[in-house]
Amino acid sequence: MSKTALWTPGLLTGHLHIADPPADEAVASIIEKEGPQEAFRLFNLLIRNIEMPVSQLPPVIRPFLAGADALPPWAHAPSIAEAHRFFLDHGPKALLLLYFKSLPLLYTIGKGAKVLVRTSRLANEDQSLDIFARRIAETGQFLIDVMTPGELKTGGRGITSIQKVRLIHASIRHFLQTEGWDQSTLGLPVNQLHMALTLLTFSIATLDGLAQFGIDVPEDWQEAYMHAWRAIGHMLGIVDDLLPDTTAEGRYLMQQILSLHAEPTEEGQLLTRSLIGFSQNTLKAEKMAAAPEILIQFLIGEQYADMLGIRHRPGCLGRMLPHSIRLAFHLGERLEDKAQGALAKLMELLSQQTAYAMVGYFDNYKGRRFHIPEVLEKAWLVQ
Repeated sequence: MSKTALWTPGLLTGHLHIADPPADEAVASIIEKEGPQEAFRLFNLLIRNIEMPVSQLPPVIRPFLAGADALPPWAHAPSIAEAHRFFLDHGPKALLLLYFKSLPLLYTIGKGAKVLVRTSRLANEDQSLDIFARRIAETGQFLIDVMTPGELKTGGRGITSIQKVRLIHASIRHFLQTEGWDQSTLGLPVNQLHMALTLLTFSIATLDGLAQFGIDVPEDWQEAYMHAWRAIGHMLGIVDDLLPDTTAEGRYLMQQILSLHAEPTEEGQLLTRSLIGFSQNTLKAEKMAAAPEILIQFLIGEQYADMLGIRHRPGCLGRMLPHSIRLAFHLGERLEDKAQGALAKLMELLSQQTAYAMVGYFDNYKGRRFHIPEVLEKAWLVQ
């Protein structure tokens, strides 16, 4: 039986006021036993490290970590392996779509955008757009961690990255609420509904974005990818009622949430400007300065692009760029080695070089580059 009948406006809106009890209880136990300063130390420790700093974590949260160190029993290992093979093949494109489709869609959710802006400034004296660039790179790192073959196992980077994200989210909820967060109007920070939409933009929006560029992903691969993200969502603390069983359910739920909660906000537009600036700095090509806006508008549509302050009216580049990428992706799909020619170079620029540079962004705050595993470097032909 399809879950779509469950997703009424009332039920979905109700999930704005539900968070992640196990993670919230772990942070609350730190505050109760060791004080608020220890909770802030944990938050600062987590956001300043790329890997989970296990040895430096307070012992009181070990029960939480032990209870969140493996995929659910119903997770289908062959489907997850298939999803990881999919990412080996399409990872650079998935990262490109993360930045130009998934994140912009999330920025249209005004209540969620307010959380992202206030969180980015929670532990940073820097008030420039650089603080948002760091969050953009961290999102790409999370995608790589959970989609690298073999890492969704106890002790793997995928599992520890999920644990880290849950503790960061729980810390954010605690600190924003102590600062006077308006829960009655905005819902809880990082609530169930917003977590579910994030999961859908990482899964369904990626599949739909590939289709927009003419990449035909077999149905069994799509369902395997959705299954993997459903398992990841369970690990992230999302309730089963908000975890679609199929891609069809996922598309329905994503559209329902967007239709109910997408709106123009100053915070969403600020995050979008940061994303565009970060992308332009990465491309480092004056003639491609308009590419991020063109791609976002093409991938999310004018209705949502307008909410984000993108009102780019296509000139020659705007009309040609999506078509050129579509052709370039197809060229790359057909050739086993690195193809030559203008279209192939465009593909490399926008789907390999850009994605790699974004995730390989050197973060002075963390004092190091983000991490791409060797297996992905070899598969994507990036060094």
